[in-house]
Amino acid sequence: MEHIQLGDGINLYLYETSQFKTITTKVFVQEELSKDKVSATALIPMILRRGTKSTPTTLELARKMEELYGSAIDADIIKIGEKQIIEFYFDMVSPKLLPNGEQILAEGLRTFGELILDPVREGQGFNQQYFAQEQFNLKNLVEGLINEKRSYAYQRALQHMCKDEPHGIYKYGDTQQIKELVNEEVFEHYQQLIRSNPVDIFIVGEGISQIPELIKEWSWHRSNLRQLRPAIVKDAGQVQEVFETRDVQQGILVMGYRANQNYLDPNYYSLVVANAILGVFPHSKLFINVRERASLAYYVGSSLDGSKGIITISAGIDPSQYDKAVEIINAQIGEMQAGKITQDELERTKIGLISGMQTMADNPASIIDRNVIGVVHGQLRSLEEVIGEIEKVTLEQVQAAANQIKLDTVYFLSGMRGDL
Repeated sequence: MEHIQLGDGINLYLYETSQFKTITTKVFVQEELSKDKVSATALIPMILRRGTKSTPTTLELARKMEELYGSAIDADIIKIGEKQIIEFYFDMVSPKLLPNGEQILAEGLRTFGELILDPVREGQGFNQQYFAQEQFNLKNLVEGLINEKRSYAYQRALQHMCKDEPHGIYKYGDTQQIKELVNEEVFEHYQQLIRSNPVDIFIVGEGISQIPELIKEWSWHRSNLRQLRPAIVKDAGQVQEVFETRDVQQGILVMGYRANQNYLDPNYYSLVVANAILGVFPHSKLFINVRERASLAYYVGSSLDGSKGIITISAGIDPSQYDKAVEIINAQIGEMQAGKITQDELERTKIGLISGMQTMADNPASIIDRNVIGVVHGQLRSLEEVIGEIEKVTLEQVQAAANQIKLDTVYFLSGMRGDL
């Protein structure tokens, strides 16, 4: 992936390939997760995707995309560690396959740049109708989290586990704060982000060498550039148990562990493999021992947040089986810490991880998503480098990584047991 510094904190990454019949572009504007700004930041992409100065309505923008041979354009919020990131997306047919392809590409990128930098305005703010509608929609989105029980439980577990860290903040904000947002203040915040925060632009496709010149035409008006703080990596504290009661048929257990290392640690990929042996695949310990043998869980699995060095294990269980489930889940990590991992488990897990990464390389958006994680952490790694690191991991290194994993928080959402 070619890296071009456009200056003023704007970085461009080009991945030239004939593998795809499209050109996929993503722009990421980074911001620190913070309680006072999270809702305002979350609202910005929702408003921007409604229209631009030259295509001021959603219908006109959709028609423009149709004119550009069925191009797609969108904006949303993602979260990487303790960064809240506005993600802009544009996908179009490769100009090599179109009549007047270069002209179509230029027009597409002009429209995309306008979506980011030249929104529909009214007075000193955004279009008031768009602001009010998207404020209402965002509030409903946050309130609707409770209807997605697994996502709700995961977020609540993080809120308790990381209550003194930005990582515990929900990426779409807080309902009360959303209701109190003021159009002009959100617009001013948007302008500050565009002027001062890190911007990363990724482009994947064929015949993209002329794109940097087109991107340079975008007017960012950069000033007062900001350096964002790195994610906090903490040791596990005293184990806390949190019980919450809701109208649910099934208990949802989320156990949060800290591994005291993250993406930048030289032994990071030992932790990646350890987590995968623990709970990523059907042959993993959690699936085999908690779901299949003990019949304790409707589902169970683990995930690793590489920015924070946090492993979360989620399981759907009968509330009456809470104590037994916690015990057996902890026992799986205990076995790994004692070195009870077979060479077959290790090899099957490596094959699964590498296969998954190679599959991601078949999708341009996935290529970008994998690489932006490296950029956010200041250490971009090629797919070949990552595969090489995984292949080198030994049983001893997995055991050492497992011994860094310490329980921090146990959260349980059920319909029968609670003290919250």
